[in-house]
Amino acid sequence: MAGIDMTVEVCGMSGDGTIAAGGLLNEAVSGAGFFVMAFDSYPAEIRGFGRCVTRSRIGDEEMTALGDATHALISLDDEQSISRIPGLAENAMVFFDNRPPSYVSEGQTIAAHTAPGVRLFGMPFRDLAVAAAGTARGRNLTALGGFAAVAGMGREPFLQAIGKKFEAKGEKVLEANLNSFEAGFAFAAETFADRIDDALKTPTGESKPERVLLSGNAAIGAGAMDAGLRFYFGYPITPATPIMEYLAKALPKTGGRVTQMEDEIASIGAVLGSFYAGKRAMTATSGPGLALMTELITHGVMSETPAVIVNAQRGGPSTGLPTKTEQSDLQAAVFGGPGDSARIVIAPTNVTECYWHTLRSFRLAERYQTPVIVLTDFFLDNRVENVVMPKASPDEALDANVYPDAMLQGDYGRYEITASGISPRAIPGMAGTIFPATGLEHSERGVPDYTAKNHMAMNGKRHRKIQGALVDLPKPEAFFDGEPMEVGVIAWGSTFGSALEAVRRARAKGLKTGALKITALFPYHAEEIRDFMDRCGEVLIPELNFQGQLATLIGHLHRKEVARFNQTTGVPISPTDILHEIASLVNL
Repeated sequence: MAGIDMTVEVCGMSGDGTIAAGGLLNEAVSGAGFFVMAFDSYPAEIRGFGRCVTRSRIGDEEMTALGDATHALISLDDEQSISRIPGLAENAMVFFDNRPPSYVSEGQTIAAHTAPGVRLFGMPFRDLAVAAAGTARGRNLTALGGFAAVAGMGREPFLQAIGKKFEAKGEKVLEANLNSFEAGFAFAAETFADRIDDALKTPTGESKPERVLLSGNAAIGAGAMDAGLRFYFGYPITPATPIMEYLAKALPKTGGRVTQMEDEIASIGAVLGSFYAGKRAMTATSGPGLALMTELITHGVMSETPAVIVNAQRGGPSTGLPTKTEQSDLQAAVFGGPGDSARIVIAPTNVTECYWHTLRSFRLAERYQTPVIVLTDFFLDNRVENVVMPKASPDEALDANVYPDAMLQGDYGRYEITASGISPRAIPGMAGTIFPATGLEHSERGVPDYTAKNHMAMNGKRHRKIQGALVDLPKPEAFFDGEPMEVGVIAWGSTFGSALEAVRRARAKGLKTGALKITALFPYHAEEIRDFMDRCGEVLIPELNFQGQLATLIGHLHRKEVARFNQTTGVPISPTDILHEIASLVNL
């Protein structure tokens, strides 16, 4: 087990600087050599009141999920932070303002609600900030300074993080923030000298590769850039908007363009038009936007036009829960649309995979002449990990089009029925290769043809090429020791990280368990999934949706009913909850 495994929360109201404090904490611990996984939650309203919480899991080994219990809570608003008390670990640390600007009754202070074993660190956050910088705006920094002193990290990693964040805003702003942090650090170091925890001593040992803090959305943007993206068309929607913001800064530097469209329908139409013209394009949306795109996605299926769509899942249905996580768009991604409109659907499970799957989605779209949907979720999009920055080789971004032979000029069949289902794809302007791209059923030359024989042949062609894409799609990855398993856990998306940690903890308890990661959701590798299932007494599929959508998609591959574990709480599934489900299946 890891020597250091600590979860730190910062909780406050909108406007308290909660998210900023959490971001500085992540930068500091990453700079100090720790691994970190972090996730922020905040209100759905654009600007208004509501609870903000940052949650950072810090360790000296790489992690796959958020922690179950909080070891340190920094309260910037006691009324909001009281709700976080049930999640505190035994002997947790709580930092709070013991001199708030207005009177607070005894029962409203966080100190009045904590269990006896919790260690309380009362500090005058506001007073310290005002004395140090002349303004109370830095009270989040004084709180962070107090935590840094008690946790034994030292000043330097935090000072570097503060400098990185504020140096562009001018010397006066930078100095105010540095002074606020220093005031909190000095106060805690002196006042709590006999209570220093040293929970986060800087890790020692062999040097490790340089790591950068990267969110899932930023990784998606970077992957698209390295794939040679030329155009991004999108409409703002939570939680996909940061992808557009990232590309709005990066894409013009390479000669590309980001265009905010009037809606999601226009966005997917422009993506199809760009690919039709031979230029790589992308859009990103969430459930409500994907619903609007459905008709044109299936037009891409019928006209065999490539497209790349990132769907960042959030709570649904309809507008649903914009700032809560869920995995309930799987059926819509795989089956959404009229007719048999098979397309490729892939789902990364961590930040690094967000980069690689986005990068590869462009080649898949071109090679198989179809829309590709990259399914992410709010937790995966917005969580931050410090990773070794992925970087594609030039070969991995090469054009994957299958062009017609020059001998076909004047006798070109855009939708030629081939053994693979993949037809030669001409780009407008190629001599002798004019063709219509219609959503009507059509002949090999693209002329409308509604005959039964032709429709059967074309349906077979389109599905044949999608099934053929399995050779280019990542196979399921199994984590077990090769022996028969009492329980095998199959998961997808961000839930896989929790499933893997649960399985590792179960194995440490002597249970015969294993995990299977599936990233190719359609088409899926049936034989590999069935082989894993055949090694299991019971198969458990945990998902962040109410129906068990992956279980419905692949459950028939098992020799008996799979066990479903479904949550729609708006937060990631806990490894402990999955561990309890594993134990219940073996009657423990």
